[in-house]
Amino acid sequence: MDDNLHELSLLIQTHPIIDNHAHNLLTAENALEYEKYPLESITSEAAGEALKQVPHTLSHRLAVKQLATLFDCEPTWEAIKDARQKWITADYEGLVRKCLEGTYSLLLDDLLTDHDIENYKWHNQFIDSPSGTRRIVRIEAVASQILRDLWGPNFVVEGSQGRGITTFMHEFRNRIQKDCLDPVVSGFNPFSDFDDMLQNIITTEPSLRIAEKQINDLLVRMALETIRDTALLHELKPKPIQFHTGLGDNDIDLVLANPAYLQPLIERYHDVDFILLHSSYPYTREAGYLASVYPNVYLDLGEVYSMVSKDAEIAILRQAMELTPTSRLLWSTDGHFHPETYWLSNKQFRDTLETVLLIHVKKGVLTVAEAKEAVAAILFNNSNKLYDLKLTPPKTATGQGKSKSNDLLLTTYSKDLAALAAKNPSMIVWMQWVDYTATIRVRMFPIREFQKIVKGQRRIGITLAVLHMLQDDTLAPGGIATGQFYMRPDLSSLRKNVALKSNSATVMTFWEDDKGEQLEGCPRTTLQRIVTALNPIQVTLGFEIEVVILRRHLDGGWVPLTTNHSWSNVTSDIRQNALELLEEIVATLASIEIHIEQFHAESAPGQFEFVLPPAPPLEAIDTLLKARQTIQNVAELHGYRATLYPRPYPFAAGTASHAHFSISPTTEEESFLAGILTHFSAITAFSLAQAVSYKRVASGIWAGSEWVTWGTQNREAPIRKIRSGHWELKHIDGLANMYLAMAALLAAGYLGIAHSLTLTHEDCPVDASILSATERQRLGIKEQIPKTLEASLAALEENDDMCAILGSGFVKKYIAVKRAEAEKLASMEDNERRTWLIERY
Repeated sequence: MDDNLHELSLLIQTHPIIDNHAHNLLTAENALEYEKYPLESITSEAAGEALKQVPHTLSHRLAVKQLATLFDCEPTWEAIKDARQKWITADYEGLVRKCLEGTYSLLLDDLLTDHDIENYKWHNQFIDSPSGTRRIVRIEAVASQILRDLWGPNFVVEGSQGRGITTFMHEFRNRIQKDCLDPVVSGFNPFSDFDDMLQNIITTEPSLRIAEKQINDLLVRMALETIRDTALLHELKPKPIQFHTGLGDNDIDLVLANPAYLQPLIERYHDVDFILLHSSYPYTREAGYLASVYPNVYLDLGEVYSMVSKDAEIAILRQAMELTPTSRLLWSTDGHFHPETYWLSNKQFRDTLETVLLIHVKKGVLTVAEAKEAVAAILFNNSNKLYDLKLTPPKTATGQGKSKSNDLLLTTYSKDLAALAAKNPSMIVWMQWVDYTATIRVRMFPIREFQKIVKGQRRIGITLAVLHMLQDDTLAPGGIATGQFYMRPDLSSLRKNVALKSNSATVMTFWEDDKGEQLEGCPRTTLQRIVTALNPIQVTLGFEIEVVILRRHLDGGWVPLTTNHSWSNVTSDIRQNALELLEEIVATLASIEIHIEQFHAESAPGQFEFVLPPAPPLEAIDTLLKARQTIQNVAELHGYRATLYPRPYPFAAGTASHAHFSISPTTEEESFLAGILTHFSAITAFSLAQAVSYKRVASGIWAGSEWVTWGTQNREAPIRKIRSGHWELKHIDGLANMYLAMAALLAAGYLGIAHSLTLTHEDCPVDASILSATERQRLGIKEQIPKTLEASLAALEENDDMCAILGSGFVKKYIAVKRAEAEKLASMEDNERRTWLIERY
């Protein structure tokens, strides 16, 4: 998926939620009482005999498959119930916490029933909102309580003791007014069956039964007038009122559930905001019309998710968006009793929202930025504003907000971290960064301390000397021990360490200054900034990991694991000495959700290649680094070394880290490619980052040869075109800081587009080194690839456009580090230098 679309999908799947209409959960003691609270009710409003047919519905069958992933069991109803019983018995709160992941605030209609449930305050432990759970007052419960308080079972008509209907109405207004002023109350919810409730309480005078329509209309108007007048008196915003419309219990009158019947009320009480609950299904279009023409009407998208088929979910959302402004759409789960109602609703709605918005973006109806705005509005901002919650919106995963941070992901993952810390308190988290020598540096934290970092309760400062530091911790010219930057973890990169005797995980970081702003020269920030600049062009990266697996010789040196070896061959040597290791590597990677697309023997002795799937730039490189670390871990378990050293043997092919890059749309692909070719020598300062890297800048070894050019499926060109908008960079190896190398590559492409460069290089069909000067000139091939690191650094230093876009201060530091590093390595004997690099890369 293109990078910006991936960011949109990520935002949809992780943005914190304000659930604007839900109900209390059962106590642990009642959560397994299926006779009283059937589990099948999580996918249907049916009851009694009708509930027996629920397993035959599409909604139920989808839920079974999804719940099987939640409970890690077979996708059968009985297996789910068995797994659920074990979880509830062992850790009911753990199940609730899992099911409420991503919920920032809850607005609970907490009087659906007054027994067998947890108090609304109990739910606070599972949400992130500092103000806790808010209440939606159910008017029927208020009326019911007044009747009980005033008369109980001993109702006497007014006139005999002076405590009749007038007293009831006065008390009703007083209690609604009190709720209007209660900061815990966010809104109201009218009843549907007050007359039945009234008749059950007033048992001594059955002849006084009041018609449903009359009593309901009277009390709704009384509530609306009280809400309006209280707000006016106290100079407050009127609290909104929710109306159950459309889908509901089997006691509703489906015809009268059409929200169109509310139109006169909406017009009369135009100062009060109305929320039409339950997507008003099957009257979604009617509700959308009301929300589009009345400024005091909002459409809630809740309840239908998990209750209808997948096709219906998509249709309902699309119908809701036909007329309704996205600023008037709200999300709720209508979660109740069973925690899985929350989990299923949130999962299915996020998936549906992703499907619908991606369609709109791909059709050009919405830009990615507009779609992201709609996501934040529907899931959080609209409810925050409507209910006057005054919550601080979490910053987005795509870099909005002061620090361009990933605070959204931190918020979403914080509950997972808490659960992980509780279950695995001895886990250690490695916060990693990659310096300018491509050395991965690490700070390690017990998970409880890491939680504090994630929550912003402490900051981790790193000396600015790192920006000039070599592998042995000496400083390049310009480096000083004064000042520091701060690491901010990117939880999207959090992965467990495997093939290590270590209970730990790694996470990549961004660099920030003391004010929380992006620090120039942070490799990950630099890359992300270039990717953002390319918008609306989307970028995808994919990498081939080439390693040479070595074993110790008796003399202490390193020799290849396999010598009877050839490209894409499984020789007897490979079968006996390497095959089991290779398969173990692939299986270990899969255990942390890194799935290799293919792997095979490469050409040099002991050399193998593992191909990673494409992904957005940051994700692709994070995965690349984690995969390399894991490959090295597995090799070391067997006493081997998996090295990225670029040219272990002068008689064989070198070891690269070929990078595939693609853009979409492809309308600017010629200018993009022209920019890369124009600035290619500056790119190699990052992609061929050490002197030994230039051992591969040669003809005849399938490494891209020696001239700046491109060619369709030409592996002796530094840029191999695979198809329209998709190329492979050949001149890059594992000694590069891959974030910076890809940032330089994409920056050059961006400059090509920004300056509308014309592609003057023709498609080169052969190794340009075998062509005559005249033939190269005809193809527009004029420049040789630098043959030394110093030549590449000089080309970068002289390239004002590349220095400006990457950051001139950063480029100066980078060049100083690379020159000092080159000087250090040049002082070593050849064998010493080779061993030194093999043991580090």
